[in-house]
Amino acid sequence: MKVILNADDFGFSNSVNKGIVECYLDGRITSTTLMMNTPYTDQAIKLAKENNIKNIGIHLNLTYGKSVLPREDIPSLVDEKGVFHYVCMLGYYTQYVDAKKELRAQIEKFLKSGLKPTHLDYHHYFHEIPNILKAYLELAKEYNLPVRSMSKEARKIARDMGLTTTDLFSFDFHNSGVSLETLQELHDRFANQDVSMEIMTTVGYIDEYTASQTGYLAREMEMSVLKEAEDIQLWDDVQKISFADLAK
Repeated sequence: MKVILNADDFGFSNSVNKGIVECYLDGRITSTTLMMNTPYTDQAIKLAKENNIKNIGIHLNLTYGKSVLPREDIPSLVDEKGVFHYVCMLGYYTQYVDAKKELRAQIEKFLKSGLKPTHLDYHHYFHEIPNILKAYLELAKEYNLPVRSMSKEARKIARDMGLTTTDLFSFDFHNSGVSLETLQELHDRFANQDVSMEIMTTVGYIDEYTASQTGYLAREMEMSVLKEAEDIQLWDDVQKISFADLAK
């Protein structure tokens, strides 16, 4: 088994950035992905460079905050203030052309930062919306980047396009699943199999700003459980990798 422990939401807030850097440096995670449209994006870029964080992808986002492009360029994605529609409305409003424009702009902004992306993934699971999945995978092909695949269907489409992705994806370590038992169960089920798996994490500290922006407050618990996993050497008999290793 090869396992990627990826932390979503780098750039979300100061406290999330702090937690992600801490977990990356002490080996609790092997990868992270950066949001390109938040007030703390620039801080995350600075921290990545200062701490030599190499395994960093792009956390493409069409559901939180303001768009990278002006509202007039992507009218189906945002409201009158230029703020993205929430995820439950995404499938009703989003035009393929607008989605591809905004996603491309986020990729280009990442590239201009001087960081080298290892892969693409996404915020709020937009793989379930066919026209957005199409834009996402086409851009991955264009930029020659591996991708997250959260479903068998998305994985098949990606591989049919010649894209690199993991064999498996696990959302289990989230919400009510944040426990050492969850990680142990994933390890025990797949450790002896010749498969690659991404385990999604959303580590981070919770401060007042973060709590005002998200209802998911188990980030510190994730950090603690991942530390427990390291303390008992849970992953010592498998290969901990990043998407950059997957692409080799």
